[in-house]
Amino acid sequence: MAHIRVGTRSSALALAQTDLVAALLHRAGHTVDIVTMQTRGDQVLDRSLNQIGSKGVFTEELEQALLSDRVDLAVHSLKDLPTELPPGLVVGAYTFPSDRRDVLLTDGATLRNMKPGTRLGTSSVRRTAFIRAVRPDVVLVPVRGNLKTRIDKWRSGAFDGLVLAAAGVLRLGWEHLITEYLDPGVITPSPGQGVLAVEVAQHRRDLRELMAQINDVRAQIVAVAERAVLDEVGGGCQIPLGAYGEWRSDTTLSLLAQVAGLDGTPVIKKAVTCSAREAEQAGRIIGRYLREHGALELIQTQEG
Repeated sequence: MAHIRVGTRSSALALAQTDLVAALLHRAGHTVDIVTMQTRGDQVLDRSLNQIGSKGVFTEELEQALLSDRVDLAVHSLKDLPTELPPGLVVGAYTFPSDRRDVLLTDGATLRNMKPGTRLGTSSVRRTAFIRAVRPDVVLVPVRGNLKTRIDKWRSGAFDGLVLAAAGVLRLGWEHLITEYLDPGVITPSPGQGVLAVEVAQHRRDLRELMAQINDVRAQIVAVAERAVLDEVGGGCQIPLGAYGEWRSDTTLSLLAQVAGLDGTPVIKKAVTCSAREAEQAGRIIGRYLREHGALELIQTQEG
């Protein structure tokens, strides 16, 4: 039995996700101490995420705690974790996959039938770009803060609707607020969305062996393929790129990715079907295709 210090962000969603991992550690006979901290993304709320840094805005402080031995594990939403980790750190487990789509919270209007001029809140350049591609007549309103803060702003009338990751809404038990699950072929989720990543120091073989016991291999295969797209394109986590893998059989999955300019045009899209063994390679092929067809220029325009 070991006493394991688990690092996490201090938001209600981050704590709920960390509790899922802690429960597994308890069942394995270990004691757990949850260590909370704020990241740069939590502290700087008056600017958009791409303005404060595209990499590690929600993970850097947790990773520093791992490297300085202040915590033993760190739990992240995988979509927030850069594809290139600091030397000495690895993802020990991909676990607790949830619904991986984006969702719309409104008074009943769907993305297709909402009125022109409807104001939608989002903190994501990806969601902004993809929504503008299909509904250029909708107004996208920047909104920052934790999940409860954003929902409270919507309920207070700051905007007409809110676009969020389904996984967070479901994990906090707020599924009754969801109006529509958005088609991932149109509003393509962030690479790794809906999956939890448990990060650990590479030299901690004891913890890595424990993480292997809770690792969801099917979730890992899909997540690695999606993140291979992002890695090939480059540009960090806060870019207008989505990637979505879905199992078609026990051994075959489809993989779709797209990138768009912040004004919604153009949209560059690529999809393949591959075996589980070929999944990461397929992600890299798609990433190269997007890059060769102008993805970097779109990202640089957005960042500028």
